[in-house]
Amino acid sequence: MSDDAGEMTMERLHAMYDKMLDETVRIPGQPAWIMLCGYAIGETAEFCALAKAFVEHHGHGIILLITPKHVSVANMYAHRFLKVVVVPDEHMHAMLRSGYIPQDRFELDQPISACWIDRGFRDSDGIKYLGRYPERGGISETDMMRFVLRLPWNAKLEAPYIAPEAEQRAMALAQEKGLRLGRSVLLCPINNSARRFPDLFWSTVAARLQERGYTVFTNMGGLKPHNGPETMPVQGTIPVDLPIELVIPFAHLCGRMISGGNGMCFLTFLGNLKSFKMTQILPVSKDVQVGHSSLGFRAPYQEKGGELISAFQYLSPELCLDAPLSEYLLQWDADEATMVEQALMVADDNTSDARCIKRLAGNGRPYIEEHADWLRDLA
Repeated sequence: MSDDAGEMTMERLHAMYDKMLDETVRIPGQPAWIMLCGYAIGETAEFCALAKAFVEHHGHGIILLITPKHVSVANMYAHRFLKVVVVPDEHMHAMLRSGYIPQDRFELDQPISACWIDRGFRDSDGIKYLGRYPERGGISETDMMRFVLRLPWNAKLEAPYIAPEAEQRAMALAQEKGLRLGRSVLLCPINNSARRFPDLFWSTVAARLQERGYTVFTNMGGLKPHNGPETMPVQGTIPVDLPIELVIPFAHLCGRMISGGNGMCFLTFLGNLKSFKMTQILPVSKDVQVGHSSLGFRAPYQEKGGELISAFQYLSPELCLDAPLSEYLLQWDADEATMVEQALMVADDNTSDARCIKRLAGNGRPYIEEHADWLRDLA
């Protein structure tokens, strides 16, 4: 295909999107912000949690464009949008990647990416890495979203709305599966955002929890093909296939959830409301040295641009205040003995181990406690 032909194809593509916006998206006579959420669950949940603050600060309402697989996230915040328009994955990807939307656009009735990734702040940009310099303060993931949305630094995150119908479905499933209220654990081993932990890790976690008297479930829900252990469900556990809208109410009934760092974990933490114990496990190679000042970003690694280490204490510290949270930095490629040791530590929630992440302020106090006065106003 010649350059001219390719250019004409792009012109036709953009013309098609112009037509779609006029005929399907815009509301005649009602100016609105047209926001596109075209990435993963985490970025979508992050924007939705700030939608109330966005409207309060900028005025007007929001028309949200979303992909089919993330409609459930948008539905938890549906009361914050004028309307939600579902866009096929391929069209969303093309709109975000074809040059159709200028990076610096921020105007009513024109499409805007709701994710900082498309606003000139990719992983390589230095501003998000300020947290690596302990005495310099820094910017968290949630602060990054506030920044690109041109919101005040104290804009509040809003918890997702769990519909009564979802709570009822979760309760019915819990009764069907033999869940014991507050004495059960939901394992979420599928992780499309980071390295997976092997069968040995998850089966050891499950066995130890059962030994301690807990009923253990494996969440089979998630994107397919999944990036989880080879054996699903985890050996000896009860499988449950939870759609996005049931994860939070089901975990609430269990009393504890153990998950890798990903968008679903972030959405669940947004809606935790201190009602159940959250344990997040973060993978790092045994060959990589990571200091706690790096957490929340990427450790250096020779493949895929680094290991994703999204510790909530760095990613979204405002959500950690008074939260029943523990986070562990674990070797995903450890030898068998170390893998078993790590699994037992997580199952027992041994927070005294050095692998349990504890973000400290400059004076040595826990960061979340030291900054509780202003963090409390952000969520």
